[in-house]
Amino acid sequence: MPDTPIARRGPASPYKFTVRKFNELMAKDAAEAAAESGQVVRKAALNKIKFGNSNMMVTEFCIGTMTWGSFNDAPEQAFAQLDKAIEMGANFFDTAELYPVAFNYGKTTEKWMGDWLAARTKQGTLKRQDIYIATKCNPARIGGFPDGETRPDNYCHSFEADILEASCRRSIERLQCDYIDLYQLHWPARDTPVFGCASFYPEGYNRPMPFADKIPAGSPGYEVFERQVLSVKKLLDAGLIKHWGLSNENAFGITMFCTVADKLGVPRPVSCQNDFSLLNRTYESDTWEAAYRFGVVGLPYGTLAGGVLTAKYIDGSRWSKAAAADRPLSECRMRFKPDFQPRYGMPVAMLATEAYAELAEEYGITPTELALAWSKQRQCNASIITGTTTVKQVEECINAFKLELPKELMAAVDVIHEQFRHPSSFYHDKQVCMQAQWLGSAGRHATIPRSRLKTALGSPMVQLVAAACAGAALAAMAR
Repeated sequence: MPDTPIARRGPASPYKFTVRKFNELMAKDAAEAAAESGQVVRKAALNKIKFGNSNMMVTEFCIGTMTWGSFNDAPEQAFAQLDKAIEMGANFFDTAELYPVAFNYGKTTEKWMGDWLAARTKQGTLKRQDIYIATKCNPARIGGFPDGETRPDNYCHSFEADILEASCRRSIERLQCDYIDLYQLHWPARDTPVFGCASFYPEGYNRPMPFADKIPAGSPGYEVFERQVLSVKKLLDAGLIKHWGLSNENAFGITMFCTVADKLGVPRPVSCQNDFSLLNRTYESDTWEAAYRFGVVGLPYGTLAGGVLTAKYIDGSRWSKAAAADRPLSECRMRFKPDFQPRYGMPVAMLATEAYAELAEEYGITPTELALAWSKQRQCNASIITGTTTVKQVEECINAFKLELPKELMAAVDVIHEQFRHPSSFYHDKQVCMQAQWLGSAGRHATIPRSRLKTALGSPMVQLVAAACAGAALAAMAR
């Protein structure tokens, strides 16, 4: 099947800015066709790329599993999505001992994946060596404790060697996979902000969960990073993992981990899994420079901003109606669990989403396709993690990775971004961004349907959204 241009629906964009050249391992013919025609081009198949400094050849699409066991309440639903991903050529899968999230935290998702893998390998329809499995250990040890052992309140570890090994072995047991291709440290154990805060604050401020390592001013904390790198080395030496990566890290963390790894003779982390989307490009600043300098590739999550960038929460739109036909909006994340990841649906993020949806319409693609294809074409990323709850969503997401966007569309995205910069993150006060009172009647959080907007404005709306933030705690920690 030849590469196919997609007809434009609207006038050509007036913006003609330079865009960084596409990844050299992309399908150059499709990229060149898109560039020359000014149209979106659909390729016949998924690309496979070398994943950073590893020996893994992964698809640019990585299927995420974060809500399997919460929003998907039956293993058969997860199996169907995994089967569809394999059928369509995907070979990269990401999970965590923490998953599922929002509720029913920990263990279930890995167990379902392991049952699927065991069944398919027994049937002879899949070989373990033909796929790549990534998982994570978290400092709160949610899912990492043995069955029957209670996790203490406000618990946080520092990726000590014995804890990391125990968690890794339990993940391998649940996944029934003998080894893990990519083992990631889920978020920093030190006193630094995570999950939505774009400014640095020490001593755990703007951090929704406990921390284990308080690094004082004037100290880089070498001993903390050396201990954690040596913990990872133990797993590598034992053959439990092939590669390791970071997640929810900043430029300082990437620099320290890579520098210490070089000092100790341990392989560097190959990737960093951070929040990244049209609504949050903070990673592209100094975090990406650190990753770029050390050869660490991006493996972002949140590229659909918790479903917001599908435009399904723009009530009354054709995108909302199409999504509701597949899965009722009342069962979707922002409406069913408004206290989970509310940052994705903040009022300014909703305005930005409407602008991106209109841009997608102009080029004859869906908002979902724009959000994923754009993320895939950013030079800082290698593979992109998606989050799905239905087979139809898997199909749309994978098809989005077959698109090549022309330079003028990429540049038009940048123009919208200059107007709406990182609207799903905050710098100082999250509740101020959640309320966005300066927008007046134009402000609406994704959790508030338009039909309820009139009665939700003012104090009741503010109370609802503020309560969602305050009650989120661990539930709001995203990944």
